[in-house]
Amino acid sequence: MLRYDRTGTVAHDGVDVRFYDRGPVDAPLTVLYVHGFNISSESFFMQVDALAELPVRQLLVDVRGHGRTTSVAPRLCTVDLAADDVFAVLSHLGARGPFIIVGHSLGGPVSLSLMRRHDLDVAGSVQISSAVEPFAMQGLPQILAGPVGRAIEAVLRYTPGFAEGMRRVITSAIAPLLAMGFYFRPVSYDLIRFHARMIRRTPLATYAGFFDDLLLHSELSASAVLAGIPGYILVGERDTVAPVSQSARLHEIWPRAHVQVLPESGHMPPLDAPGAVTTAILRLVHEHL
Repeated sequence: MLRYDRTGTVAHDGVDVRFYDRGPVDAPLTVLYVHGFNISSESFFMQVDALAELPVRQLLVDVRGHGRTTSVAPRLCTVDLAADDVFAVLSHLGARGPFIIVGHSLGGPVSLSLMRRHDLDVAGSVQISSAVEPFAMQGLPQILAGPVGRAIEAVLRYTPGFAEGMRRVITSAIAPLLAMGFYFRPVSYDLIRFHARMIRRTPLATYAGFFDDLLLHSELSASAVLAGIPGYILVGERDTVAPVSQSARLHEIWPRAHVQVLPESGHMPPLDAPGAVTTAILRLVHEHL
């Protein structure tokens, strides 16, 4: 579903990082998208299409262990290393900004780490279903911090062959049900199947690898870079993965941002509330063109 003009891979830290590039390479503004956990850059296809007629460049990166980027060992699945992969793509392409950086779910902390740790010309950001505190502190991931989650993690780490075989069998059958669990608004079954395909492509090493990091990672120190830029914080009213309280915490360290709680939306606003996400991006784009 994602349409692009150019694609390729950038070798970085033993990872072949896949990127997608749409629009003029000499555009005065670049929109950079960083997708969520267990999905891929394809999840932004509606936003990319909506901006296609504007004089902007749009870049998307499949973070390590997702989409068409190389799967890596669990110990190499971290927010900061994923952010470094994104920066490697920007450096390879000679993309210098200014950037509007869009982060969804896992892509929220990844994009915040990118802005915090690398010298970028950032014109604004849209943070969707994001988090600055460890995910285990609030929402559904609390379950993963307990004994059940640790038992699952142990299976993934110490019997990876068995676990990967089970993943292929189980996800083929239940991925559509897993995907449906993210939606509370009416959406088409084609969209559910599209989401399910992204879930099925995610290797278990990715789940196991990001497990510890998402439970511990904090981006509260991103407040310094956020203080200097405008932006939007979007969160689904019924998000159980990164609940409204996470976005409220983000707003505490980024009071300049506009907050929008999306009625009846869950953890997937790029797909179940695409208009709201697109509008937030467009507002920042029009401010800088």
